[in-house]
Formats: sequence, structure tokens, C-alpha cells
Amino acid sequence: MPRGHKDPGTIAAEIRMMRSEHPGAFLVVEGAADVRFWRPRRREGCELVDGEGKKNVIGGVRRLDAESFVGVLGVVDDDWDSLTGVDVHTSNVVRTDAHDLECLLCRSSALGKVLAEYGDELKIRRFEMDEGVDVRRGLLDRALVFGRLRLAAALYDLDLDRSAIRARRFVDPGAWTVDGDGLVRAATRDGSPDARDFVNRCIAQLPSVDPWLVARGHDVVEILTIGLRRVLGAIGGGVGSEQISRVLRAGFSRSDLRATRLWADVRTWEAAKRSISNSRGLTAARSRRVGTLSCRAGRTATLEGDADRRSAACIACWSVRPGTSGSSTSSTPG
Repeated sequence: MPRGHKDPGTIAAEIRMMRSEHPGAFLVVEGAADVRFWRPRRREGCELVDGEGKKNVIGGVRRLDAESFVGVLGVVDDDWDSLTGVDVHTSNVVRTDAHDLECLLCRSSALGKVLAEYGDELKIRRFEMDEGVDVRRGLLDRALVFGRLRLAAALYDLDLDRSAIRARRFVDPGAWTVDGDGLVRAATRDGSPDARDFVNRCIAQLPSVDPWLVARGHDVVEILTIGLRRVLGAIGGGVGSEQISRVLRAGFSRSDLRATRLWADVRTWEAAKRSISNSRGLTAARSRRVGTLSCRAGRTATLEGDADRRSAACIACWSVRPGTSGSSTSSTPG
């Protein structure tokens, strides 16, 4: 199916069709970049599904929930949901503990790998001495100028021209500074001073929250790329945000992943599903026969009595198997 043609119904149908050949877990993610991130980190036996959008992931999972379909987990970006009180209404979808995947990557040790690859050590040291903060804090502060304006628009229903809120328009590549006044002026449809003052007051009264929930990952990566052109490095036009994103994805370590709430949430989900499967497996084992067990997807499968236990082992998406070493392998990723 061509990209951009999926909806919640097609996501649910795709997973139902794959269930006949795949007894393990399904990890449903928002897009192609998420698939590239999770592919080396999922556990063997966990099938990745590109949901082509957050609404499709949540909607597809909820449709399968209604059928009591077991073994499907969605992972979506928070996108201010935790700040605006939006609920996904299913225990089978978990959210990033930063605004999105890119923010999760940039707050991790992966940022240091990007700076090592594309940055200039002397320029970075000079920036940090002049600014009095490290590159990560400087990057976050610049991205927050855009993120706070976007969040204020969402919380207070401001009539802004969101197409004007673009980092490359308001970040000076020579000084790596943000023209915040110009940003507000361009984004405010009513260009009067009173309208701009009102927008600035809304920004000023935003609640104090984790800044990585406020900044938007696309802005963060774009601003980082701009900084690496002159102030932090000397990359040419051949290196863009996509190349930076690739290094961030590759540089996100096992330790980085295990330090996230997202990791804990998925482990909790795995434990709950494994507990259910173990209970079913015990009941089937006691019957001491080959049984026909419901797959809860409108079909049945003839399985050995301990089939649900084997299925539960497949459900462990990108988790570490007990007794494995800290090294990463294709069979025990994450």
C-alpha cells in the first residue's frame, strides 16, 4: 500500500492478517523514522508496523482492543498530550517521556556522538565558555522559544499562523541566536502591538514543566544543524537534519533506553501480558493434550498446551532476556 493511505481500519486489518503467520507481539509506531529507530532495538519475534501517523496508531490499537486482540503495543509521541490532558484511552499505547522521539534522543548521550562526529571541539568549548551553559542546554533554550509559542497556541487557542513558526527563518546561523520578537510578530495574524503583547503574556504564564516536553524535536534537530554549520562546527550543505537524525538514532545506547520512562512503561506492559499468557499456559498444560485455543482475532489455531507461554515470550518487545550479558545482539536487542 502506498504511504499515506493507511487509516485505523487498515492498521487493524494488517495486524489481523499477519497474526496467522506471526504468533508474537506487534509494535505499532508512527512512521518510517520510528521504524528505523526500533528495528535494531526490538526483540526477535516482535513485528514492527508502520502506522503512518499517531491517530492511526491509537485508532488501530483501540479497534483491536475492542476485539480483545492480544499482543499489540503502540508507541506514540507525547506531543504535549501530558500537558494538555489528552488521554489515549487504552493501556496498549505508551507515550514518549519527552515531546517526541527526537527530543528523547537529544536529551541522551546520543547528542554527544553527533557533536563528536560533526562538531568542532574548540568552537564548542568557546560557545560553552561564552554562554555559561553546555551545548545541550543552549540547544534546548533556543528550541524552547518555538516550543513555548506552539504550546501557548495549543493551551490558549491562539489564532496564530503556525506555518510561520519555522526555525530556519528566525535562527541566525552566524550567531546561533533566535529572533523571538520577530517570531511572535510573524506568527501573530493580527500584527498589532496589543495582539503581540497578549501572545507574549500567554507565553509568560505557561506552567513550569519539563522543558523536554515543551520543545519540539523537529525544531531541536533543525536548530542543532544550523548551529553545527558555523558556531559549533563547519558542516557543509551536504549534511542536513536527516543525517543528524541518523547519527542520533544510531547513538542512542542501551543505557539511554533503560533510563527512560518509556522503557519502564513497555516493561510493565510486557509483564502484564506475560502474566496473562502464563496463566493460560498453565491451564492448557494441565489438560495434557493438544488444544484448539482462541487467538482472539476471529480465528483459531491448533497449538500445544503451552502455546500461550511461547507467545508470551515473543511479546517482550526489545527487552533484555534474563541472564544475558550487557552486550547488544540481534537476538537480544535493547
